[in-house]
Amino acid sequence: MTYRLEITTEAQNDMSGVSGFVRAQAIQILRRLRENPRPPRAKELRGKGNFYRIWLARKWRIVYEIDDEARLIIILRVRLKEQIDYDSV
Repeated sequence: MTYRLEITTEAQNDMSGVSGFVRAQAIQILRRLRENPRPPRAKELRGKGNFYRIWLARKWRIVYEIDDEARLIIILRVRLKEQIDYDSV
């Protein structure tokens, strides 16, 4: 059973600022997350419950939350590693 995907306004704004290569890679990953929200390369954020990050094009990260009951994945940020404030997620 697939998950629905919701992208926050912040993540949409982040995506508009990345290069075409990184954006294409992000789109592929997002499509795959709908089938498997916890792929092997995703890491759970410590102390954050169902929040995960996945590496993208070396320096970039996708940060997302999984709601298993609603079968929903919420994409929170798509940013450079240095620009993500995990405490505000």
